[in-house]
Amino acid sequence: MFSKIVILRMKYRETKLIFSTGIGWMFDSMDVLLLSYILVAASHELGLTKGDEGLIILVNNIGMLIGAILFGWLADVRGRRMTFMSTLVLYSIGLGLTAFVSSASELAVIRFFTGLGLGGELPVAASLISELSPPNSRGRNVVLLESFWSIGAILAAAIAYLVFPGFGWRAPLLALSAVALYALAIRATVPESPQWLRLRNPTRAQAIAEKYGVTLESVKRHSSKELLANGLRTQTLVLWTSWLLLAFGYYGAFLWLPTMLTRRGYSLVRTFEYSLEMSLAQLPGYLTAAYMIERIGRKPSLLTFFTGSAAAAVAFALAPSTAWLLASGVALNFFNLGAWGLIYAYTPESFPSDLRATGMGSSGSMARVGMIIGPLLPVYVSFSFALSIYAVAWFATGILIFFLGIETITFLRNF
Repeated sequence: MFSKIVILRMKYRETKLIFSTGIGWMFDSMDVLLLSYILVAASHELGLTKGDEGLIILVNNIGMLIGAILFGWLADVRGRRMTFMSTLVLYSIGLGLTAFVSSASELAVIRFFTGLGLGGELPVAASLISELSPPNSRGRNVVLLESFWSIGAILAAAIAYLVFPGFGWRAPLLALSAVALYALAIRATVPESPQWLRLRNPTRAQAIAEKYGVTLESVKRHSSKELLANGLRTQTLVLWTSWLLLAFGYYGAFLWLPTMLTRRGYSLVRTFEYSLEMSLAQLPGYLTAAYMIERIGRKPSLLTFFTGSAAAAVAFALAPSTAWLLASGVALNFFNLGAWGLIYAYTPESFPSDLRATGMGSSGSMARVGMIIGPLLPVYVSFSFALSIYAVAWFATGILIFFLGIETITFLRNF
């Protein structure tokens, strides 16, 4: 009876941890996806040209690139929890200031600073959840954390569809900024990573580890240069390439999706409606990925979801009708967001604990490189051709991980 109570308490702590961390993740997703809707809704008011829109996306992504590197490094030096909280404050302020912009240049500058917080948030949060989860549920928990991205994406589409037409795009941003700051109160309950504390406060680290059912890893000091040393080089390069190609396709497709729907002749309201309907498939994609990752392993799951993403992208590019477009868009949302959840779970398991946030941050920075390059493609080629290129990139990523990546110890220990 006592052991059952202990297990239930640990499960409750895990659930609370995922929810507390996921709130911030949800707001990050909402902000990234809202930018695509803002560019459509504010285009006339701010006098945005196609070049202005591309520049704003580029500057936002550069901010996320720098934020991933900077805050990933700070998380290994100063701790996961402090860095984690800082990124949300920076993001919340930027989101609120976005509501007051009056020109393309102002929007670009504010999106750069907002991007710093967004870019730093994601790798740090994933590292923290991974290190506060028991080995047999670590992969699932990180995928469940990533599933909050889909909730944010769905809410972004819902706000654009239900709120923007009646209230404009500025007022919702102010409200969301205030709510995001409230998430700080929730996050105050999240402890520091016991793995990070082990070299600094062993007693406290052990207490947190016992509370969350975590087994502390053997830790030695590593230099960030060791990410490319013999023992880690291949896996690091596989992950960097995978993050770059995944983000290259995701941000290229999803940031331009509302614009491309309007260019197919759909009205603004219909565009937002279809975007909302397609985004609803993201949450089932995450939940399916969370189930598969602990059943068949990291690599087979990743290959499945990357291949599904590639097939859905090709189908979307060739869509001859609205029904076909919606069906393939649903599949694209299902598989591609599931792939994101899997790679967020797979990556932190690939690095030793004192390099984990740096490894995640460097991988996240490669995603920001892809995030910068991907959205530029539809500026120069047709959207259908761009989707075909994204499909090739995703399929190549699945093959790369399956044949050159390692199956991480967390999964193998269970067999």
